[in-house]
Amino acid sequence: MIHAGIDARWNLAALAVSYRAAKPFPHVVIDDLVAPDTLRSLCQAVAQEPHWPNRGEIYDFMGSAEAVTHPVLRDFHAQLGAPAMLQAVRTITGRPTTRCDLRSYVYLAGSYLLPHADSRASIGRMVAYAYYLHTGGCEGGELELFDCTMDGDELVSATPSIRIKPQDNRMVMFDVTHGSLHQVCEVLAGARVSLTGWFLG
Repeated sequence: MIHAGIDARWNLAALAVSYRAAKPFPHVVIDDLVAPDTLRSLCQAVAQEPHWPNRGEIYDFMGSAEAVTHPVLRDFHAQLGAPAMLQAVRTITGRPTTRCDLRSYVYLAGSYLLPHADSRASIGRMVAYAYYLHTGGCEGGELELFDCTMDGDELVSATPSIRIKPQDNRMVMFDVTHGSLHQVCEVLAGARVSLTGWFLG
């Protein structure tokens, strides 16, 4: 489902330079991840996948189960975890990723995810990703990255740095550390639909 010949289609060396030089912490934006017909199939699959309200101290959105059930989504998850894709991620990020997980998320108007870092040593998260399927009519919902001052693993201060707009067929990958603070800004209108997870070691 992901374009065949991923190594030929992506300039991995250039993506690696971009990823590692990016501020405020390593990240990269890859547009047109899949062919248009595949994107349509994924959007249809997400529309049929059950989602439930997820609400907590720092978040409010709709999410699928931890293991997606629709065959198209399961196949896409398998493609992300295939050897060629994992090798591409390792080349770009320099992180020894061996597998990935995936859930589907729907952010409607009023949904948000406040600043946090994904680092959990016991789980082995190395690279986070968000792949946007449908963002038509979406206002807000940007991925915001923070410039952090750290004292070891302790956060001393954080300043908003950049906002990455959600866009159909766009994947964003970024480093997972104690200092990779980020948030999903509140969706003001429309919907932000994504497949999101982590590449793990």
